[in-house]
Amino acid sequence: MGKNTSLKQSFLILTNKTSLPLIQKYHKLFTATQNMGDTVVLYHLLGDNSNPNLEDVNTHIFDDEVLSSLNYFPLGFTLVPGSNHFPLLKFYLSHPHYDYYWCIEDDVEFSGDWKSFFEDFSSIDTDFISSHIRRYKEEPEWPWWPTLAHPYTVIPQEQRIRSFNPIYRISRQALELLHKALLSKWCGHHEVLIPTLLYESGFSIQDFGGKGEFVPEGLENKFYSENTPNKRGILSDGTMRWRPVFEKTGNLKNKLYHPVKITDE
Repeated sequence: MGKNTSLKQSFLILTNKTSLPLIQKYHKLFTATQNMGDTVVLYHLLGDNSNPNLEDVNTHIFDDEVLSSLNYFPLGFTLVPGSNHFPLLKFYLSHPHYDYYWCIEDDVEFSGDWKSFFEDFSSIDTDFISSHIRRYKEEPEWPWWPTLAHPYTVIPQEQRIRSFNPIYRISRQALELLHKALLSKWCGHHEVLIPTLLYESGFSIQDFGGKGEFVPEGLENKFYSENTPNKRGILSDGTMRWRPVFEKTGNLKNKLYHPVKITDE
């Protein structure tokens, strides 16, 4: 299939930083995506910093009120862990005209050309693309499985699916489904809530790379190298991992890296 240049996409950088490296990341992604969509910094306003220094940056500002103003049920009183899909949904509700929304945490890097990376997915109509997508049976001791909850409906743990979401792409239709589900009192860590509810509702999900059931043929380990399998779902030795932090982007070409150290200065 060829590239679909008619898609309307948003590329959202989720951050609470205003440092030079963050601004440089914005301009890098802005340049890479200028013919594909709109690049926006989803800026988390903390404390008294009411005037972030983000000149010449397309910014969408939110604060901790996002945890209550959407009438969803967060996991706790902070965005992390588990509720950092709320600002994406807030952005979607005020900007519902995009076909796809990319959510990119500020400590994600790519050791290749971002434009080529995004273009590789422009002909794919999958509703949710993320990394390390696994079923419950593969990682039964992962700690966030039990957070998926609803007052009247139960999805058995054996049917639940997890993902790793420092960077993901999601369709407008999928966000509409999640918004309605969260209003109906579904709650949970986004890395189990998003893939499970979408899959159970018949939406398509896909992995960027790595290994496993949800990796399309030809994408095995293409855009990131997989972590060593373990029942607890600990991601510690691939290019897309939870910890330890990379001091800089690694040497493997055309790979996603997370978390890559980013300074506040």
